[in-house]
Amino acid sequence: MAVTDTPDNEKIPLYKPNQLPRRKKRSAKKAKAQRVLNKYTLIASGIGFIPGPLAGQIAVGSLLAKLMDDLCKIYGLSFSDHQIKITVTAILGGAHYDWISHYLIKYVRGYTPLSASTGSLLLRPAVSGLLVYYIGKLFLLHLESGAWVRVKEKGFTP
Repeated sequence: MAVTDTPDNEKIPLYKPNQLPRRKKRSAKKAKAQRVLNKYTLIASGIGFIPGPLAGQIAVGSLLAKLMDDLCKIYGLSFSDHQIKITVTAILGGAHYDWISHYLIKYVRGYTPLSASTGSLLLRPAVSGLLVYYIGKLFLLHLESGAWVRVKEKGFTP
């Protein structure tokens, strides 16, 4: 028989609910922004079924611009203050949507040439949805942390 190291009278401490660490509650703005982000992710996945590469790039880019505009409205920021950041992100996001899809399809085609059309059909919607989701999530984290909030001082003109 094995001998136990702990005596019988030693008890495991029980914590009261107010002593437990709590998760930070989401703000109402963040919950609303997350719902908007999820909606645009689903729309972007549908855009992935557009067969033309240029049309898909334009659609994903414009969808990203609209997503950023909606997120700015939720957090009470003006679109014009951050227009350059949003425009560059939308253009690059739209362009990368097709490039990432192209290289992933090329990679799949190298291993299984028979499933290239199936891979194309499934990868493009997945890539467009994930791209919009993660770019939106990045902007959401910046907006939630207050990184974009400008403190305008008297006499300061950009």
